[in-house]
Amino acid sequence: MNKYFYITVIFITAVLVFSCDSVTDLKSVNTAPPVLVKPYDYDSNVSIHTTFEWTGTADVIWLDINPAFSNPVSYIVSGNSYTVTDPLSSYSGYYWKAGRTIGGKIYWSQNHYYFTTGGN
Repeated sequence: MNKYFYITVIFITAVLVFSCDSVTDLKSVNTAPPVLVKPYDYDSNVSIHTTFEWTGTADVIWLDINPAFSNPVSYIVSGNSYTVTDPLSSYSGYYWKAGRTIGGKIYWSQNHYYFTTGGN
């Protein structure tokens, strides 16, 4: 065969091998954000030792008294639930959202929920 054929084969092989910079380039990545379950939106009398629950995959939860999350408390999570280790303030309102980190970008739940705590 002629040398141009071999050069073409080597070039195509090199492009295929070296154009992928990670395993994720070879398959699609699911970037679906988690879906919040509870505490429910506008839930009241929530325990100060509450357990957050969501569906899908999450690795971070933000909790804040401001819906803009200007000064959030961040919790590193796994699975589909997380129970706070330090009790929340009694009779206080909080906003929360959950996120999934992929490639340094956080895919946040499509909405955030607001709830108020009770006395215990």
